[in-house]
Amino acid sequence: MKRIVILLMGWTAVLSLAGCGGSGGGAATSPVSTTYSTTSDKGDYAEWTLTGKALTATWHVINTTGGIDYIYNIVASCTAEAANGTRTCTVDAAASSCADGMSTCSSLPGSFDLMEAPDVALFVHTVNASGSDELHVGFVKNGNACTDDVSGDYTFIRTGLGLDEAFGMYRSDTNFLHVRHSDFGFDTSAQNVTPTVRYRTGSASESFSDGSCVGGVRTRTSGADTFRSMMTKSGLFILDMPAGQGGLLSFKTSKAASLANFVSKRFKGIVFPDDGPPQLITATSGAMMAGPEVPLTAIIPLTPGPAQTMNLKVQALGTQSTINSPGYPDFTVAPAGYSASTLAASYAAPSDIPGLFKLDGELLDRNGSPDAGRIILAAMNFNSKLIIIGMNYNYRTTKDKNPATGANFNAANLYNTGNFVLFEK
Repeated sequence: MKRIVILLMGWTAVLSLAGCGGSGGGAATSPVSTTYSTTSDKGDYAEWTLTGKALTATWHVINTTGGIDYIYNIVASCTAEAANGTRTCTVDAAASSCADGMSTCSSLPGSFDLMEAPDVALFVHTVNASGSDELHVGFVKNGNACTDDVSGDYTFIRTGLGLDEAFGMYRSDTNFLHVRHSDFGFDTSAQNVTPTVRYRTGSASESFSDGSCVGGVRTRTSGADTFRSMMTKSGLFILDMPAGQGGLLSFKTSKAASLANFVSKRFKGIVFPDDGPPQLITATSGAMMAGPEVPLTAIIPLTPGPAQTMNLKVQALGTQSTINSPGYPDFTVAPAGYSASTLAASYAAPSDIPGLFKLDGELLDRNGSPDAGRIILAAMNFNSKLIIIGMNYNYRTTKDKNPATGANFNAANLYNTGNFVLFEK
């Protein structure tokens, strides 16, 4: 049986039934339905529809070439929201089903917890019977996106534990058939040595074959691999990749947040590490300070253990940080090979990519000791709310297991060891 934790980012008005009319009475309106498209760290694509207390989902389990192994069709009912913002949902096994694809179905999910704020984004964590974790994250779906002009530049951050790519950019044509992209990760010789940014793009341009577009989801193929893209002219972009390649969350550069957008706000979210269970987060930001930087106090209630408080500072990538052993790399320097990219003419170095930030300050591990991991943020404004998607990179050796493959890492270096989401409350 699988247990699922779902969070919808943005914290706008909660889905609800409208109240009754005036003194003359009147019927309540129907619940609003909202559908979200998600990709996962393992490459699964899903659509989740919330209608009041009812939830339905179509979850495509994807294999290593992007083919569909099987499809869960989930029907669930959810309780009222608890004090911590979550709702418990129970799957209706009789109404739910699983359809075989290229493989035979596994057991249906059981129960899941849900935290929601509609019309912005979705965050899902699943755990199967063997204890394997999967992270799903996505945005509100536009079913009419097949006819949208999606040309433009997009900032992205990668989701998927064990990946050596962290962030970058896409430049798309009108229909996501011809794209240019830049992909960046990190390189270091040891855990406490300050790394350099590494340009990890193999082919800077891609021409996909058109596998059609249905319900706002573009299917594209490149060689033997199949990709699914949900992108709209409103500026949201999800790219679902074959199993083992993680996912990609992106937004148009016109939606990118500035440092000023972080000032004096409250956030809720969740962290998904590779060395422990997921944990809910609350955070509060202060006024702009010299640097420039914005102070951010994050509280994580550890299980087991007491709550952990970290005093952090949000900075643009180009701002000098105080953290050391290791420090952050110099994001103002173009890494080797990047200058040949077409995108380098507009974004000369990683620090020039809109909407990317880092966290300086007290970064601690689960035991409260200084942690060698470092954090990159991608932040966007959507529906008047700030959405922050983060990735934590840390040092792993060939003795450590890669969560994406189940095998040990094939080289000692810096990899994605955790993702998290913060949304404005």
